[in-house]
Parts: sequence; C-alpha cells; structure tokens
Amino acid sequence: MSTLSELTTKADYIASKNSHLKSQWRTYQNSLIQAVTHSNKKINHEFSCGEDQDIRFTLFNYFTVSIHLSDDFYSQDIVYSLNMAHNGEEPDFKTFAHAALSEEGKIDGTVDIHDKNAVLEHYLNKISAIYQCIYDSLHSNQPIAAQLEKLLSHA
Repeated sequence: MSTLSELTTKADYIASKNSHLKSQWRTYQNSLIQAVTHSNKKINHEFSCGEDQDIRFTLFNYFTVSIHLSDDFYSQDIVYSLNMAHNGEEPDFKTFAHAALSEEGKIDGTVDIHDKNAVLEHYLNKISAIYQCIYDSLHSNQPIAAQLEKLLSHA
C-alpha cells in the first residue's frame, strides 16, 4: 500500500507533467495564430475564436478548420479537423490530420513551437490536402462537399 507521501509525490509529478504539456500547447497555439494572422502569404485564412481548448481558422470565408489536442488526459496528439456541416447546422468536424506535440516543444519531432515560420509551414503542409481538394473540385467543376467527404473518409 502506498503512503500519503508516495501518493503526493506521484500526484505532483503527474500534475507537473500535464501542466508542462498544456503550456507547450498554449505556446503552439500562440505561435500558429500569430504566424497565420501576421503572414504576408495570401492563404485566405481568418482566425476565429474556438471553443474550449481549440483554435479555429476560417478558409475562404466558408470552411472552418479546428485544431485541438485529443481529449485524452496528457494527450500529445494534435488533431486537425474540418467542419463539414452546412450553414445553420450543428458543427460536424471530421479529422483530416494528426501531429505529435512533445514536452520538448517539438511538433512531429522536428518543428520548434517557438519558430512561427516553421509552425506555419507545418500547418500549411497539414491543410494542403484540403486546398488541393477544393482546387481540384473547382477546376473540374465538381461539387466540393462530395470531394471533401471522399478525402476525409480516407484520412
């Protein structure tokens, strides 16, 4: 049986690790928001307030991307999802990509969360499939929603 002292030590360790990860998540959020909002690249993004712990961007004044940590305790899984609901419907976010956030402040083991340009490039690589799908749909005069559904069903 554990002593109160042992449990306290373990509780402190768990709380400290989780708090540090949440701090890294906030740094990533800030870096990404600043990189997107201050970018001189024309990517047709607008920051919009997310719910709870996610951040959201609206693409082309229509498509909403949500970025959040997975709901698991001490999750290091960053989830990128796209809202597939039509205007007036309840949001229906479908996951299209994942990334890993480390305690050391790296995304996918290589991207420093303090490097805004690197964070932006990483994010743009994650959403490039969405842009390509929209572009291809417009270029071939196909319904965009149906093409996005196909893309997201394979993600």
